[in-house]
Amino acid sequence: MSGPLTGKMNFKRRLGDPLRHLHGEQGSALVLVMFIVLLLTILGMGVLSAAVGGAQRTETRKNDVQSLHLAEKTLDEAVAYITAGLNDEINKGVDVSQADLDIKINSFLQNLPAGPNGFLTSTDLLQADGEKAVGKITSVHSERMGTGQAGQTVSYRLTLNAEAEVNGVKHTLSQTVVIDTSPDFLKYTLGSEKNLTINGAPYIQGNIYAGDTLTISDTAQYSYKNIDHTFTSQPFELTGEAHVQSLRKLVYKEQGIPDITADKITPATSMIGKIPQENVKIKNHRSFVEVNVESSFIDKVTEAVGSGANTTDISTNLKNGTLAAYLKSISSGLFDHPVLPPKPDPNDVSDHGKQLQQEYADAVRRLTVPEGSVIYNGDLTLDGTELKGITYSEKSPRNWYIIDGDLRINNYGSATPIQVRANILVTGKVEIRGKVEFDSTLFVYKKPQVINGQEEYTTTVEDASIKGLNGKELVLISQGPILINRLAAFTNDEPAPLDAFFYTDSAAELYGVGSIFSLSGGFFAKGDLTINAVRGSAAGGANDIDVTPDNRLIRFKASYNDQIFNDQQAGLPRVKAVNIRVEGLKLN
Repeated sequence: MSGPLTGKMNFKRRLGDPLRHLHGEQGSALVLVMFIVLLLTILGMGVLSAAVGGAQRTETRKNDVQSLHLAEKTLDEAVAYITAGLNDEINKGVDVSQADLDIKINSFLQNLPAGPNGFLTSTDLLQADGEKAVGKITSVHSERMGTGQAGQTVSYRLTLNAEAEVNGVKHTLSQTVVIDTSPDFLKYTLGSEKNLTINGAPYIQGNIYAGDTLTISDTAQYSYKNIDHTFTSQPFELTGEAHVQSLRKLVYKEQGIPDITADKITPATSMIGKIPQENVKIKNHRSFVEVNVESSFIDKVTEAVGSGANTTDISTNLKNGTLAAYLKSISSGLFDHPVLPPKPDPNDVSDHGKQLQQEYADAVRRLTVPEGSVIYNGDLTLDGTELKGITYSEKSPRNWYIIDGDLRINNYGSATPIQVRANILVTGKVEIRGKVEFDSTLFVYKKPQVINGQEEYTTTVEDASIKGLNGKELVLISQGPILINRLAAFTNDEPAPLDAFFYTDSAAELYGVGSIFSLSGGFFAKGDLTINAVRGSAAGGANDIDVTPDNRLIRFKASYNDQIFNDQQAGLPRVKAVNIRVEGLKLN
């Protein structure tokens, strides 16, 4: 059936289908909206969680860094506490022997505060609970190095363990600290507490030190026939470190080139005759452990006297020139007091002549093969003939050979060396000539007089061959200037090195121009130290030294001997402050 009615109904049916379809899609949109809301919620929660986690991680990291720094601060303050305490012990121990001082130092280190009630470091940093963060030294391990015999300087190795906690984040660190009371001058091949000047072309094996300015120049300066001369010679060689106050205190001078300081060196700078930058170390002079010759001299006399020694009386009599008489009056058997009589006639075979010869032989034996501490009043000469040396069977920290006068070791022209195995204190001057073998620490107390505006030499080493006895060496410490003069001038054969360390409270100059200077040990001056050296053969000319350049012929050579502290412990001098070397941190 077809008609208007049927067509109308068909239209309604056709119109109703899309409405029904639209009604069905309204449910899908709701689901889509809810899904999007859920997704945004998840994303928001993720962002929030990340932000909160990041904040927590930042806070944890901050606590981590703060606890680490607090542990480091604890170690730094502990080292400062130990340094101050040890220096206080040294200052209070001026009037005690080195052996007693070592006992005090050991006691101080053994009683360092550690553990729950030990050394604490607090900060103004507040924790979450309102309490201040605290670092503490949890343990101290002390290891004594060296033999520890009476009178011998020793060193210690401390291991400090620190712990710090900030808001539950804990860190533990350990640090090793090496402590000794040895003077710093014995740790360098060449050095000065003031200015160290190296002119020309020496060869130096070991470290050098300048307490003020280190100047290196390619031009040696010298005097010949009372006329000043210069000679340009290269290369300067240092196989070791240069310890200076700052890079600006290391100055290079080259002929025809403006002076340059180490802080101005660039990659384009010629490094010929210069020290590699990595071998230049900064050592502040305030941390330099100095030596006091006079107090060390008194200290060694005190050790020889033993218990009951009065340092004030020793000092007074030393300055008055009456040390021998004073020690003789108080020694009561502690010192031998040999007197060398005139040599008797060997042809006198009478009973009286034989008695005189026996007394003379006995005095020679007591002087040359002593059994304990000796005090000799007057000047003493070891000539290799009558007095052939001084040899203790074993060096003891309390056995000192004291000469209240001058000491002359004159073996010039003899092929047989004089042997000296003794620690010696000389109130006057010292002169060394010819062949000598040493295992000795020698103090020269004589203060120099100023003659024509120049200090006199109180120690003279002239045309001497100084060798170590049984592999040891000489340590010579002088209040006055030291003259080292090699008379074999204009030779081109390298001599055997001097097996010795030299120290002077004055300034010093060393030369390797006309003569050849060779040293196995070191030389240190409290005043300025100047080195002048060339390379090549040298011959005396009419008005100047004729030098034929040859880099293979080194006319000044100095090399370090690292056995000094083991060989000469008993005689090493007193220092004013403790030497502390801090090694790297270790995270536990």
